[in-house]
Amino acid sequence: MSHLLHALEAIPLLGLLVVIALGFTLGRARVRGVSLGPAGGTLFTGLVLGRLGLLPLESAGGGPSLVAALGFALFLYSVGFDAAPHFFSVFRERRGWRYLLIAVAVNVVALVLAVAAGRLLHLHPSATAGLLAGALTSAPTFAAAAEIAGDPTGLALAFALCYPFGLVGVVLAVQVLPRLWGADLARGAASDAELSQGRRPRAEGGSPELSRAYRVEAPAAVGKSLRELALTSRTGCIIARLHRGDATLIPTAETVLEAGDRVLAIGRVDEHRIFEELVGHEEFDEDLARPKHPPRRIQVRKRAGLGRTLAELDLIGRHHCIVTRVERGGLWLEPDGDVVLAPGDVLEVAGERDDLRAVARELGRFEASMQETDVAVYAAGMALGLLLGAVRLPVGGIELGLGFAGGLLIAGLLFGSRPRIGPLRTHVPREARQLVRDLGILLFVGEAGLRAGERLAETGLADGLSVLAAGAVITVASVLIPLFVGRRLLALRPVEAWGSVAGGLTSSAALHAVKEAADSNEPAISYAAAYALASLLATVAGPLAILLTRS
Repeated sequence: MSHLLHALEAIPLLGLLVVIALGFTLGRARVRGVSLGPAGGTLFTGLVLGRLGLLPLESAGGGPSLVAALGFALFLYSVGFDAAPHFFSVFRERRGWRYLLIAVAVNVVALVLAVAAGRLLHLHPSATAGLLAGALTSAPTFAAAAEIAGDPTGLALAFALCYPFGLVGVVLAVQVLPRLWGADLARGAASDAELSQGRRPRAEGGSPELSRAYRVEAPAAVGKSLRELALTSRTGCIIARLHRGDATLIPTAETVLEAGDRVLAIGRVDEHRIFEELVGHEEFDEDLARPKHPPRRIQVRKRAGLGRTLAELDLIGRHHCIVTRVERGGLWLEPDGDVVLAPGDVLEVAGERDDLRAVARELGRFEASMQETDVAVYAAGMALGLLLGAVRLPVGGIELGLGFAGGLLIAGLLFGSRPRIGPLRTHVPREARQLVRDLGILLFVGEAGLRAGERLAETGLADGLSVLAAGAVITVASVLIPLFVGRRLLALRPVEAWGSVAGGLTSSAALHAVKEAADSNEPAISYAAAYALASLLATVAGPLAILLTRS
């Protein structure tokens, strides 16, 4: 053990990586479906190990190391880069402005209450920012505030104190409040009027979408067209492909089922039970299990698809192609007919090659299959962000500037909003973006936790219970007030209001809870819209909380 501790002391980066490994593992541990998340787990691990003195850092009293500074830049640039595709398009969405107002309401309520609590409790401005970041469980708020924090230990400790309730409180609110208010999230996106008209509600139990093959043998199905059978509206299942003899084809509404046909249906478990009763018994079909042509990813960029629903496009009827998934803002949406396409959406479409090319020409283009990132362009974007952040302009006797956090955000928005800038390719694969973003925040938070842990005994918060209580009030108010605005003033449906609030909090845990309560992926639509703006607002809120508390 002594040799290990000596190695950790001799190689500070090794100690930081140990914190990240342990913290990431802790953050993934779930208790009743709730987890701390990578940033929360890493911060707690750093605080504990730093306080115990197991992983001392060199020059503990100084500023962040070059490694932590790189993590800071990677993370905040990635926040802007990831938000860019949907950030600009959401302003053109039919209901997008309502989701944006919810995102603004969440962050304004939280900021006002945090500043008020900071002044009432006489907190250091850095602790006020930590209070805000913890109540919102927002890593961007914490990272941006750390740039100008005069007391990094107070920032980290307040964040750590408020983070657990901020995480658990929102999830409990999703599980409890809809029942108290009589708002049935399980209705999904359907309004009362739609349900009374016979629209099929979502299946219960949260079962996933499954693909199963069936042999056509029911007398009521043989010899009838799919239009006559109306299997999708009657069961909820979508017929993706049909195997007849040696041919495998994409069926249309006019396709007549014959005895012995095998059809591949996509739907939930209980939907498959109904489908089997109407069509025939389940039977494994190797050709259907392994499609001839894998789905292609198509970026929606042209006016022909923007603002239109999948039902209006009728890709099955016009091109014999089926949309299997819709990706928006890094989230997957169920390809319901009423999903309205927005710029930046990516469709996974299955069909024959020529048909897929026709869909790509109509809606936009195939997403580049290239998995490489132009690191030079990515680094240049970050460099531009740092230069923008370093600019200071004299206004009224004081110097104003974006700061490094603001500069990196703006540069990320600029580079992430276009696949190319002149001859330069800005595309970054989704998996690469996720890795860079996660690694960046963990490097920064891990070192921040270690440094704060080393100084915890010297500069700990005087009244942790008061800070914890203030954080709880901020969390609850940041949910209740925006919900009231969304339901009463903006007339949003329950799943839209709750999805928007989860997006305003930038909380994936809250989104997961809302989706489970609704048994639908519908909340992801309003979540993605609100998240695009909230991720930027939350980043600005951290430094703003410090400045407002100082004044």
